[in-house]
Amino acid sequence: MPFPVSISRQPQSECGFATKMVDHCLSDAISQSASDIHLQPRRECWEVYYRVDGVLHLAKTFPNDSKTNPVARLMSLASLPSYMGGVPQEGSFQWNDENTQSYEMRLSVFSTVHGNRAAIRIMGEDGSVLNLNQLGINQDTETRLKQVCNAREGWLLVAGPAGSGKTTTLYACLRYIASAEQKRSVLTIEDPVESVIESISQCQLQPNSGLNLAAALGSVVRPAAELLFVREIRAAETAETVLSASMTGHLCFSSIHAGSIGSTLRRLVQMKLPTYAIQTGLRGIVCQRLLRRICKQCLDHPSGREGCKSCHGTGYKGRVPIFQLVDFNELESSQQVFTELENGATATSIDARIQEVGLASLEDQATELIDTKITDPAEVFRVLGSRV
Repeated sequence: MPFPVSISRQPQSECGFATKMVDHCLSDAISQSASDIHLQPRRECWEVYYRVDGVLHLAKTFPNDSKTNPVARLMSLASLPSYMGGVPQEGSFQWNDENTQSYEMRLSVFSTVHGNRAAIRIMGEDGSVLNLNQLGINQDTETRLKQVCNAREGWLLVAGPAGSGKTTTLYACLRYIASAEQKRSVLTIEDPVESVIESISQCQLQPNSGLNLAAALGSVVRPAAELLFVREIRAAETAETVLSASMTGHLCFSSIHAGSIGSTLRRLVQMKLPTYAIQTGLRGIVCQRLLRRICKQCLDHPSGREGCKSCHGTGYKGRVPIFQLVDFNELESSQQVFTELENGATATSIDARIQEVGLASLEDQATELIDTKITDPAEVFRVLGSRV
C-alpha cells in the first residue's frame, strides 16, 4: 500500500475505533517490514509514520478528537498507568497478527501539546538474527571479524549513529560464537534484549527491581564468563568496567555512538580512560553505516518510482552496509595511532593515519556503491552528510 493513505472513522464505538486502528497499524507496519511506528497527535488528525529501511515515512492519517485515542489503547496493552499525565513512560506488550504470529512491541509514550505521542519498536523475531556471512560485508572483512570473535580476550567496539546497524552486527558476532563447535560461556547485559540466541545467557536490565547497569556489571564478571556483551557504552563507569574485563581474560563486545574510528578513540579518552589501558585492552573498532539500495523494480514499472508498490514510491528497497574494521593487533601503524592519541591528536588526523595503511574510508566505499548503481549520491549525502 503506497504512502500515505487517509483513514476515515467508521460508525462504531470510539473504543472500538481505537482498537481497530491500533490493530490495523501494527499489522500493516509488519507487512511493510517497518522497524518502528510513530503515532503523532496533531490538532485535527493523527499522523502515523513507519520507519522503513531506516527512514520515517508518513503512512496514514485519521481523525483526532477527545474520544479517539489510540495511544490510550497502546498504554492499556502495555499496562502503563493512564493517570501519570505528562510523564514519559516505557513498556512492552505481545501482539498477535491474524496468523497468530506473536511479536513483542516496545512502547514509548511522550506528552505533547496535542496529547501523548507513541513510538513503537517492533522487536526482531528470534530467527531474524543474521549470520556474519549475511551482513553484506566483503570476504576479507568477514574473515578478520571472525578472527576477533575467535580471540580469547580484548574489546571490540562497534561504532556508528542510531540506526546504523550496530546491534545487527553485534548479534551476528554472538550467533557466530554461539554456533561454534567449541562452546564458550557468554553473558550479555542488554536493555532491551532484542532477539534471543540459544546457548548463551542473556540478561535484560530491570531498574525497577534493582537490576540496573551498575548492579549487573558489578556481578557479571564474577561468574566464569569468557565473553561479556554490554549492549551500549554511554557512561565512563561502564567503559571502565568493560575495559578492565577485557584486560583480565574476557572477550568483550559493545556498541558506542561515534562517527568514526578516530572519534571513538577520542570518546574513550574523554571518558578518562588512560591511553595505555585503551591500547592494552581494545582489540578493534568497527565503524559502519547503512545505505538504502536503489529499487530495481522502479526501472520496470510503467509509472516509474511513483507507481512502484515494491518500494512504496520511495525509490529505495533494502539496505547495504559500508563497513570499516580496524584490528589493532594487525594494524601496522597501531603504535603511531596510540602515540598520536596520547599527544591529543584530533579524530580527523587519527582517521587519516589509519587510512594511510590502506583502509578504505566510508566515503570511498560509498563512491564505489554509486559507481555500481547500488545507491545514489542523494542517499550518501543523507547518511554521511557529504557529497561524493
